Amino acid sequence: MSYNQTDILADLKVHRLPSLPHVLVDMLHACQGNKVSFQELSSIISRDAAIASRVVLLANSSFFSRGTKINSLERALLVLGTDTIKTIVITASIQQFFSGFNTGHTEYLKSFWKRSLSCALMAKSLAILTSYPNPDEAYLTGLMHNIGELVLETNYSDDFNTLLQQCPQEQERCVREKQKFSVNHADVGAWLVKEWGLNDLMADAIEFHHAANSTVRDAHHLVKIIYLASKLSSADPEAMQSNFDCAEQLFELNASLVSEIISKISSEVISIARSLGIKLDPDLENGENSAEADEHKQVELAKQIRNIGLLQTAAAELNRASSKQELGRSFQSTLELLFGYSHSAVFWYEEETNELSFIMPEHPDSVPIKFKLEEERSIVAKAAIQREIICSVEESAALDELPVVDQQIIRVVRAQGIICIPIYCDDKLFCVLAAGNDEGLVNRVGQHNLLRYFAEEIALTCEKTLSQISRNENNLNVNELTLRVGELVHEANNPLNIINNYLATLAHKLGDHEDIQEELKILKEEVERTGHILLRLKDLQHSSIDQEPGVELNDEINSLVKLYKSSLFLSHDVRCELDLASDMQRNNANRNSFRQVLTNLLRNAVEAMEEDGGIITIRTSDNVNVNGRDFAEIVIEDNGPGIPAHILKGLFSPVSSTKGSGHSGLGLSITKNLVTEAQGTISCRSNQNGTSFQILLPMHLSGTKRL
Repeated sequence: MSYNQTDILADLKVHRLPSLPHVLVDMLHACQGNKVSFQELSSIISRDAAIASRVVLLANSSFFSRGTKINSLERALLVLGTDTIKTIVITASIQQFFSGFNTGHTEYLKSFWKRSLSCALMAKSLAILTSYPNPDEAYLTGLMHNIGELVLETNYSDDFNTLLQQCPQEQERCVREKQKFSVNHADVGAWLVKEWGLNDLMADAIEFHHAANSTVRDAHHLVKIIYLASKLSSADPEAMQSNFDCAEQLFELNASLVSEIISKISSEVISIARSLGIKLDPDLENGENSAEADEHKQVELAKQIRNIGLLQTAAAELNRASSKQELGRSFQSTLELLFGYSHSAVFWYEEETNELSFIMPEHPDSVPIKFKLEEERSIVAKAAIQREIICSVEESAALDELPVVDQQIIRVVRAQGIICIPIYCDDKLFCVLAAGNDEGLVNRVGQHNLLRYFAEEIALTCEKTLSQISRNENNLNVNELTLRVGELVHEANNPLNIINNYLATLAHKLGDHEDIQEELKILKEEVERTGHILLRLKDLQHSSIDQEPGVELNDEINSLVKLYKSSLFLSHDVRCELDLASDMQRNNANRNSFRQVLTNLLRNAVEAMEEDGGIITIRTSDNVNVNGRDFAEIVIEDNGPGIPAHILKGLFSPVSSTKGSGHSGLGLSITKNLVTEAQGTISCRSNQNGTSFQILLPMHLSGTKRL
């Protein structure tokens, strides 16, 4: 059967591309718990082309996009937020499980996964080595360079797998694909990238990654990076010498360095595969062959999907509760349904008295069990304070070593111990569930993860249900308009909640830094204030949007530094210190261009200290007078090894070689151009103790130009 190019591109199904069950299981484990960090999700998703494609596609959709193309996973994940990412992962897992995906394709998926990840890591390594200004873009392009192959395999499985068997060499297979489908996998991948609104250069890099060597010599930097990364990640020993020649031709890289890079990337991929339980070698390994291991992962994925379905059913049951007592009984029935805990107790938190309270069902009219929210009072209180699931069997070797109230609770639940599950929504404690349990959770990681996920999910339901119960009990008379306003406010609060969650993650990671915690507190207060403003929708016609031109320099510096502290700075062991003038005036600079200048200089500073980390200092000053004109001064310093004198002479000039070195390259050339357009100046001083860049931006422009 032959295919028409126009029809095949129109009919392709790209929203249900399969992933390895090993990867999906790892992702689902990460999603099952309220302490999963943005960095954890980012690390897992960055290993899988299919899920990464969904993330980038959604981030560039009209719903999330704000007109700026998103060409890196880090940026896409920040735009979507952790809640949306969890939804993507869970949806993908459920779709794959119920799609009838043939587990016989697992070997192909493992090969595809290995090749995609290898190319991504290779592309990023080459990007850094050759001073490409956006290594993350190179990584994403490498990860997706063969996405068209996965699309063809998914949509035209029989025909594609026949070609796969007949033509194991990709170059030859590309020709046969063109003959069979009127397009090859490189064409499909490039088309998808364009359809998703990504960078045109990314599309070019994917489209031409199987072109002839001689035709890419003068291509764009990214195209050459992906071209070479694709070749080096193919693991074809017969093509090794040809690949060495290609590396020499494109980037003047010698064979020994290329061999070292290949070895390093190969070891990293093997390490990641082992961490996920992916056996890349089909032969026996540790008494279990590859097929058996794959089958176990498929079974584990099935269990995860079942648990998610049960949780959704439980959430629906909780939503129907019309009183606090009914809600408590729903908690107990859910614990039995999901985990087999036939006896449990619900300790409600009373904020006014700071106590946990439980009414024994056998004695509803008796005095309830109550104790203060203090660790030493009860293991139940300890779980609430630590916000952790705690098991009494693991906390104490003997029952009689526990407080008497805990021994009473254990008798109530008719077991030898209790598992205490605190139910929090953000910082609000609703209750603690105490379930009878005769064994610990140390060796039951899967159940522990599911318990955490269960606690997170029912906390959201609990907040909603209790709010509704409170409204009913107070017999609130709410008219139709107010109800509609409430619905709109709820919808508007979704993105605010994502921001709040991310701020909470940042606060947890940053620890006891009082000044930073204070800033995060201010941000959270502003987000909450925005939520309160939404309640005043009746005054919407009087609200205005600040369209004042220019930029608050200190605000932009703070914003970018906070973003990099959890990504670029953290991964390179770099500390950033700020000395910002308190009386800085709003500058006439263009916000986006100023952020580009900051980004280039900060990335250069980090790269200069890549091996051992170091300190970056940013200072600002206002009203610096030069030749009778007032300027704002921004100084960015690092304590790296400094820039060699021969590079310093032409630091801001575009380089003709693609090799790059030190701080040279297109990034600094672009930085100089942006500053010059704003009628400002940029200068650099460097020695063996570090490098300092000084930017002077005029407070009042003499013409119409703005940075």
